[in-house]
Amino acid sequence: FVAGLFNACPALEPLDEEELKLFDELEDDDVGDSREERAFRLWINSLGIDGVYVDNLYDGVRDGLVLLSVMDHVQPGVVEWSKVNRKPGMVFKQVENVNYAIAIGKGEFKFSLVGVAGSDIAVDGSKKLSLALIWQLMRAHLVSFLATLKSKTPRSTDSAMVRWANETVEAAGYASRMKDFGDKSLADGLFLLDLLTAVERRCVNRDLLADGATDESRLLNAKY
Repeated sequence: FVAGLFNACPALEPLDEEELKLFDELEDDDVGDSREERAFRLWINSLGIDGVYVDNLYDGVRDGLVLLSVMDHVQPGVVEWSKVNRKPGMVFKQVENVNYAIAIGKGEFKFSLVGVAGSDIAVDGSKKLSLALIWQLMRAHLVSFLATLKSKTPRSTDSAMVRWANETVEAAGYASRMKDFGDKSLADGLFLLDLLTAVERRCVNRDLLADGATDESRLLNAKY
C-alpha cells in the first residue's frame, strides 16, 4: 500500500531522458514471477534478515532455512536452531527442515496447514502449498506489527481489523462493508478501493473504478 501511495503521489520531479535511460541498464529480477510470488518474495527480502535473500520463491524455500529464518524473525525464539539442518545438502535433510517449519506453523503460529507435508514443498515444490504457508506467515507478521503500534491495547485480532476497516470506510461516506476476511463480496474490489480512498483520497481515481458485476470488471478493480 505504501509503495502504491508513493507511486501515485511521490512529490518528485519527473525524470529527464538521461535518467530514464538508466532504467535500461537495471536487471529485471521479476521475470517469470506471478503477482503472488513477487509480493511474497519482496516481503521476505524486505525483512532484512542476515543471510536471507530470495530471487526465486519456490526454489528459495525448498530447504526450509528461509522459512525458519522468517518464522524466527516474526516471533523471535520460536525456532530451536539446534534442531535445524544448517547445511541441508541432502533432500531428506531439506524435508526435515520443512517438516519442522510446518510443525511450528501448526503449533506456535496456529496456521491452517491440513495435509501439508515437508516433501510437498522440499521435493515437489508445490506452489499452492508454499504460498499457503508463506501467506499465513506474512499475515502473522502484519498482525504482530499492528500489535506493536498499539502496545497499550490487547493484541490485534481479525475482528478488530475488520471493525477498523468498516469504521474507516463509513467515516469517509462510503456504503460498502465487509463481514470478515472470507467475505465473498470482497472479490469485486470495491470495498478495498473504498478503504484505500478513505485512507488517502489522492491515491485512487474513482473515475477508473469498474462496477464489479462481471469477472472482467472485478479483475480490473483488482489490478487497479
